[in-house]
Amino acid sequence: MEEVKERLLDCRDWILDRVDDIKDFLDDNPNVKRWLVEGCIALAVGILAGVITFSVLNHEKKTLAVSEEHAATPVKEQSAEGSEDISAGDSLEEPATDYGDVVIEVVDPGEYASAVANWSQEEIDAAVSERSHYLEETSYWPPVESYWQSRGVSGNARFATYLFDTSNKVYSASDFEGIPKDVIHIIKNEMYARHGYSFRDANLMNYFMGQVWYSPSVMPADFSEKTFTETEVKNLDLLNSIDK
Repeated sequence: MEEVKERLLDCRDWILDRVDDIKDFLDDNPNVKRWLVEGCIALAVGILAGVITFSVLNHEKKTLAVSEEHAATPVKEQSAEGSEDISAGDSLEEPATDYGDVVIEVVDPGEYASAVANWSQEEIDAAVSERSHYLEETSYWPPVESYWQSRGVSGNARFATYLFDTSNKVYSASDFEGIPKDVIHIIKNEMYARHGYSFRDANLMNYFMGQVWYSPSVMPADFSEKTFTETEVKNLDLLNSIDK
């Protein structure tokens, strides 16, 4: 035991001597000391940056997965979580096709939604064809289609154009007179869809998946109405008062 103890003491003395040597070396070479400190700081910053980058990329991967999941097939059933306040009601009335002499200003069918404004006609045609099956799974498309017909809009403009330009113009109640309830409901939810809102309601989700400009990217729990501009808030308040 005495021999072991002596060896341990010798080892301790050797370590202390080396520490003293290092201190003397650093005192004699201040630049080396500074380089060591800067190196440690750079290493810590690099590790922190790596952690932050990983977190951001992981979040983007989850968001992309949401979009790909919704783009795969039409939604058949509503989520067990239930629908949010903006979802469809339990029953849908037959849409009225007679709009009388009401004049409603809509987006020029030649002005496609910004998301597809730079697409070629071939790209739009292909996207419309690829998404057409979604509209077969929603009861909202027939009344909206009738509405477009009443406005003289046909062809792929119906799938690449917003119903109302609610992001840039403040509307009044008279602008929506004579429009069926189901179409009003879609106009209101279109405001959410334009910001990537991912609908839990299957009927709404299938309708908007049939619109080539729509790309679901924000889950309901992550969506904030602070996203809306002042113009959109005014239009949303109006549509909420109409869509009851």
